[in-house]
Amino acid sequence: MNEAASKVLERIFLKLGNLHKPIYPVMMIAAVKGICRPAFTMMDKTEEPETKRYTALREGLTEIIAIPTYFACGKASASLSRLFPEKIRGNAATNLMFMGVCGAALFAIPALCSVAIKPIMDVIHKKRNPQPQPILLSGTVRPTKFPVTYHNNFHSLNTFSSRLPDTYRLNSRIGGV
Repeated sequence: MNEAASKVLERIFLKLGNLHKPIYPVMMIAAVKGICRPAFTMMDKTEEPETKRYTALREGLTEIIAIPTYFACGKASASLSRLFPEKIRGNAATNLMFMGVCGAALFAIPALCSVAIKPIMDVIHKKRNPQPQPILLSGTVRPTKFPVTYHNNFHSLNTFSSRLPDTYRLNSRIGGV
């Protein structure tokens, strides 16, 4: 390759490397996943419509939770770079930001999703499918429920043991004689 082209590429790569912040591409990937996954789920012709809606909504909510979590964890971990010497503070901030994004993907996002998505989905599901209330006529009384009692009428679990011939109970062999 030409030496001038090599210098230009080197300057471009150094400039991109110095401006690299890991949270931006990860947040962009989460945004694209938040748009494309629900869209592709809704385009699936083999699934039932209710299943498609539930899955698409769950995927979208996951990515809505993921984007601010990536940003917050990345920025919070990058702020720890002030603990490092001035000489390596810039590289430390980038590396700490990358570790914060990885920690968000491994721990924070699954934890937040397991806490937040179930109540949100329950609220949305109740709005979509309200439970019908039973109609009671005036003056009627609901029947009382009596406790169910179980009685153990089985005296022995060895029901068939006395019916087997002696050859099967004593020194029986598999496969015949």
